[in-house]
Amino acid sequence: MDIPVYIVYFIGAWILVNTLYIVLKKIVRSEKTSIELQYYTILLVKKKYEGISSTSSGVLPYVCIALFIIALFFAIQSLASLIYTGLFKGSREVVILLPGLNITGNDLLYFAIAVGVGVVLHEYMHAKIALKTGIPVKSYGFILALILPAAFVEIDEKIFAEASKKVKTAILAAGVAVNLVVALLALGILQFTVSPSGFIIREVEQETPASRAGLKPGDVVYEINGSPANLTALREIMSRNESLTIELLVYRPGSGYKNITVWKNPVEDKLGVILEPIAPSRNLLNIIDPFIFLGLVRLLLWIHIVNYSLVFINTLPLFITDGGRIVIEVAGKKVGSIVNSITLALLALALLLSARI
Repeated sequence: MDIPVYIVYFIGAWILVNTLYIVLKKIVRSEKTSIELQYYTILLVKKKYEGISSTSSGVLPYVCIALFIIALFFAIQSLASLIYTGLFKGSREVVILLPGLNITGNDLLYFAIAVGVGVVLHEYMHAKIALKTGIPVKSYGFILALILPAAFVEIDEKIFAEASKKVKTAILAAGVAVNLVVALLALGILQFTVSPSGFIIREVEQETPASRAGLKPGDVVYEINGSPANLTALREIMSRNESLTIELLVYRPGSGYKNITVWKNPVEDKLGVILEPIAPSRNLLNIIDPFIFLGLVRLLLWIHIVNYSLVFINTLPLFITDGGRIVIEVAGKKVGSIVNSITLALLALALLLSARI
């Protein structure tokens, strides 16, 4: 992103945060709710909670602990994989996400929504398990740091400190557990809604094989010459230095399936379209517009990426993470500090070897 565009994003976000602060200060009159604006860029809304904690926890705390153990296995495996590929293959697989720099356009909105979903559910589950295990919740709140939303929960730390190791572990594991479920759920929805082959035409360039054949933006191509459509097959056909015809099976919203014949001459090596290399499952064609489908897919991808990232970071035993606190609570401060230090060093090594922007 160009620096001037980045500045426009920053100014727009600053105006949004300050406007929300002014509006909320006028409409929220409750003494239990405080609204603050810190450094003119961070909006903080905090509300006292007066709910009653439960003495019957049920199975949910145990489910959270089990999911945390599963998440820890994947996190350690991912960390080891990053170090291995960085050392022996020289590949940089970790992309450090920077809103406004390598997250721009519509993706910036999808990213912000995904972060909001991830952190709100994370903190909500901390509070839910705390209340289910008899630990009072004192307050909760929301934060908007320019465009990035966040949330927090304040439990009674004195009563928490006196709780059993099982209760402490369940409360700390709850956030990771729900993030893991959301990440897997988003991935599962994508698996069932995205077709294994096909692509969506976003734009058609004039005086090209595509325009001559009558292809239109929004067309979904499912087959090329009777075979499943994919970019490799399309490029291979278009690269041939000969005159030929290409038979496409196309779904056009509002018209249904069409067989379209494309003719290319020997010097043409491009179909003449800007496309998206995914297509909706054929069962969804009468339900959702292809361009709306693309937006939902991008949102689900970001929800998966953000929630899995939260799982990875919060599960690893690091000093400020849920995993770090769990190790200290279970193994003691001395052993916990050693484990946290080792993991921190390994994470730094993995980022040094595998990270890129």
